[in-house]
Amino acid sequence: MLVQTLNRNAVRLTLTAARLPLSTAEAILRHQGDDEWPPALAFESFESTVKRVVGEFLRDEALAEEGRLGEAKVNRLRQAVDLETVAEQRREEAESGFEQRREDDRRKREQAEQAARERKAAVARDETVAKQKATAKARRKAKAADEAEEATEKALDRKARRARLVTLSAEEKALEKERAAVARTRTVDAVDEQLQASKAARSNSR
Repeated sequence: MLVQTLNRNAVRLTLTAARLPLSTAEAILRHQGDDEWPPALAFESFESTVKRVVGEFLRDEALAEEGRLGEAKVNRLRQAVDLETVAEQRREEAESGFEQRREDDRRKREQAEQAARERKAAVARDETVAKQKATAKARRKAKAADEAEEATEKALDRKARRARLVTLSAEEKALEKERAAVARTRTVDAVDEQLQASKAARSNSR
């Protein structure tokens, strides 16, 4: 029994000495008490296996049981690490999916805003074109109205000139008739004077 105790203590001391570099690294890297740190977990697995094997070889049930309990603990820790790794992966996938969805939403929003800007610009262009067409049409109508008014005025001027010419022509004809009448009157008077003169001459000759 004493031999088993000595052997058990020797195994523990040997393992403790073998762990000193790892303990130093834990202190430097601030992993003290972190059973899930991969180097610490690997050494604890090695330590538990050594205790179990040596305990079974030396028929030291306490040391073997200590080794088996250490191995069970290592298995639980590894399962926890595996579960945490899976959870971390899923969390990263979820975050990645969230980032992707957010990026997709941002891209869709930008596309919608761009489409809205393009529609607004198209409407503004259409309004400008419509205003230009309306202005051009109004100018054409105004020009046509001006031309029609000018043509009407010219037609009225021509009609008025023709009316004045007709009036002048009628007046000239009336004057000519008056002149002819006056001329005829003068001719008759002259003939009468000649007749009177002839009569007077004949009377004097008697």
